[in-house]
Amino acid sequence: MTFKGITYLFLLFALIGATNEDARKANEAYENAEYELAEELYRSALEADPENADIYFNLGNTLAKQGKVEDAIQMYLEYSAMVTTPEEKAQAEYNIGTVLSESQQWKPAVQHLRNALKYNPTDSDTKHNFERALAESQKEEDDQQQQQDQNQEQEPPSEYAKAMKKRAEELVRQQLYGEAFQLMQQALQVDQTVQNYNQFIQRIGAVSEIDS
Repeated sequence: MTFKGITYLFLLFALIGATNEDARKANEAYENAEYELAEELYRSALEADPENADIYFNLGNTLAKQGKVEDAIQMYLEYSAMVTTPEEKAQAEYNIGTVLSESQQWKPAVQHLRNALKYNPTDSDTKHNFERALAESQKEEDDQQQQQDQNQEQEPPSEYAKAMKKRAEELVRQQLYGEAFQLMQQALQVDQTVQNYNQFIQRIGAVSEIDS
């Protein structure tokens, strides 16, 4: 399966109507890619307005742009704890998952992007990032398993197993994950060599759960 690049979109709240001058200047600095200055101004803005969730979110964006992953995640978690709507919580989970993906921390990225989809299951960018992170996470597991099992022999996939995998891949290209998962599960019941594709089966199964 071919993936486009990670969709790395951060939201910059306008803070419309805010009287906090530091917040306004921080937004301008952020838009001008002056991230160190923006961080300083957002922190100052928080001292004056510590209950403003949007400032936490913007500060998280600024920290992420500087590669300060741990600190950025903390700001998104603060934001998530303060907001109430599913859409807002989805934004926090999305950004956490995307920041983790950018630093190739695939397993925790999968979890947070899955959370984002639970809050907002129709968002195409989130779904794309989730599928990418899931594939990369399972690739890591495959590589680790291959190292562990390099001295063990496994029966190669039969022609039937290969044919079922090929058909399932075509269904995935059509985004029919549920049908692809069911096809591979049925194939697994009649041909044990289908186990060679366990990671593929697990991936499409995880995506089909989101679609259902």
